[in-house]
Amino acid sequence: MRVFVLCAWLLTAGLGGYLATVWIRHGGLRQRTPGVTRLPLWLVVGHVALAVAGLAAWTVYLVGGTGASAWTACAVVLVVAAFGFMMLLRWLPSSGRHSHGGTTAERHFPLAAVVAHGTSAGATVLLVVLVALRRA
Repeated sequence: MRVFVLCAWLLTAGLGGYLATVWIRHGGLRQRTPGVTRLPLWLVVGHVALAVAGLAAWTVYLVGGTGASAWTACAVVLVVAAFGFMMLLRWLPSSGRHSHGGTTAERHFPLAAVVAHGTSAGATVLLVVLVALRRA
């Protein structure tokens, strides 16, 4: 089950990497003014950095088998999920939120990729929590 969690996490990371690539290609790093983008840089970078840190903690758990690493990964993945949910809520279309007529980078996200990333992320969070609880 622990390796299955790693596979789910890697799938989620791959889908997230695809979304990040789309965001960067369409100017996400340049659209930093409030009202121009719905996804502030601190939120995107924080989500990615914490996801990588959580994956590292999970890898340490796989290699060493220490419960502290599993619980660290569990805590981190919950924060990552909260950041991801904040991004989802900010990404959802709403009229009148942009002061400029241009298209934001996040408007180029394919809906299927967002749904797949969110679904695999939800499954990953659930699996990490279940494994950590089983370890306790």
